[in-house]
Amino acid sequence: MGDRLDSWKEIAAYLRREIRTVQRWASGRRLPVHRLPGGDKPRVYALKTELDRWLRSGAAESAEVPSIAVLPFVNLAGDKENEYFSDGLADEVINALTRIPGLRVTARTSSFAFRGQQQDVREIGARLGAAALLEGSVRKQANRVRVSAQLVSAEDGYHLWSECYDGELADIFAIQNEMARAIASALKIRLAPQPLVERWTEDVEAYNLWLRGRSIGQQYTREAVARAREFYAAALARDPAFPLPHADIAALLFSAAHFGIVASREAAGQAKEAVEKALALNDSLGEAHALLGALRGVLEYDWAGAERAFQRAFELTPGSAMVLFRHAWYYLVPKLRIREALDEVQRAAAQDPLSPLLHSYAGLTFICAREYKGAEEACRIAVELAPGLWLPHWFLGAALLLEGKLVQGFAHCREAYKQLGREPLMIAGMCAVYGLFDRRKKARQMLAELSEIARTAYVPPLAFAWAYLGLRDERVFEWLDKAIDARDPAVTHMPSMPIYDGIRGDPRFQKLLDRMGLG
Repeated sequence: MGDRLDSWKEIAAYLRREIRTVQRWASGRRLPVHRLPGGDKPRVYALKTELDRWLRSGAAESAEVPSIAVLPFVNLAGDKENEYFSDGLADEVINALTRIPGLRVTARTSSFAFRGQQQDVREIGARLGAAALLEGSVRKQANRVRVSAQLVSAEDGYHLWSECYDGELADIFAIQNEMARAIASALKIRLAPQPLVERWTEDVEAYNLWLRGRSIGQQYTREAVARAREFYAAALARDPAFPLPHADIAALLFSAAHFGIVASREAAGQAKEAVEKALALNDSLGEAHALLGALRGVLEYDWAGAERAFQRAFELTPGSAMVLFRHAWYYLVPKLRIREALDEVQRAAAQDPLSPLLHSYAGLTFICAREYKGAEEACRIAVELAPGLWLPHWFLGAALLLEGKLVQGFAHCREAYKQLGREPLMIAGMCAVYGLFDRRKKARQMLAELSEIARTAYVPPLAFAWAYLGLRDERVFEWLDKAIDARDPAVTHMPSMPIYDGIRGDPRFQKLLDRMGLG
């Protein structure tokens, strides 16, 4: 491939720099180098067009941006049951560090991928694009906690800072704040005097219940969502003024609505109520503001209000990959600001380089830009990272089909269907794929399956819209209208997704866009 460079050596030769210099730029200056999973050493590639754009931006001459990855803290309590606590402590340190302007922080998904692995810190730093790594251990016994932490250079493995903290569990927020400020000092970052970690609750048991709920909720299955909500409810029963469970309930409900697990309008409304409650209790939650921005867009079609919420999120947590992703996918893409969205979702993936979700959505954003080769490359990274996850296969299948690689494309779409099972949106997606690529008999079979499910279970209106779209049936407009009424989050991507190109010129389609303020 003429535009592709497949090793550090080739990238360095193209830029006319030493390999070590180029690797440092990738860690500290966001040089657009893509990492592939597998093997003893990280495999990389870069696109000449992206490197040229980076050079024109003047990034090579700018001051280096400090970067850090927080590895999962080792649980020294002797039982796996307490692992949620050590994970939660490391996670909260990550959240605190994302509030520091001028510091690039690797997201949790990627840094926690190295749990239990005995790898050289230089290799981990190279894979994560981080110049420094924070390692730690936690011993929790009864009402006391002991935290040991050390900061090491990913370039040479030398220690930059280390400290040990002892205290009561009630002191945990002060420990997190002191640790985050000490790390910033070691990285020579000047801070304002206000704390990086707030004292979220005075009830230690409520804090424990919230940590357990978050640990379970990150598995994201129907069962995990239900159990996580139980823990969050228990935390709020002890302390109704604890803002974090409210924010996490909102995030769970929004995800459930997005994937059609629950009725969108009801779940999104509950999510908005929960996130507004969290922000009323504490306005400093950057990722909650980002979720509010997404909800204002998909629930109220209030795009000006959405942008204000996202701006507040960026002010509070400038280093959050999730804020970048939500802004790109739920604001910039619906508004057809695709180039900006590509930049932000790729920056999010750079901060979370081992996240299959972010690489998948980078691929989907490339699809919105009609850059199907870039979509294929991003989605292949996601599939390599998580071959057992349905979403990367589905997006890769779409990219391949749009490239005209039908056999490969159908294979990946069928793999996604096999992994996810008979979920309505997946059946509808398969119906659309089969119909649009002239397999009408198979598409009608999928529509019949969807109708059968609708007899006894909730089926999002958008599912029928996709099915009729694939069959080129006029009822697509009726069901898209119902999907807008239901506030399905995915309808806001009607302006951008190629699946709608066949009906885009119809006046009825334009009226639907006008209803959402996206005409």
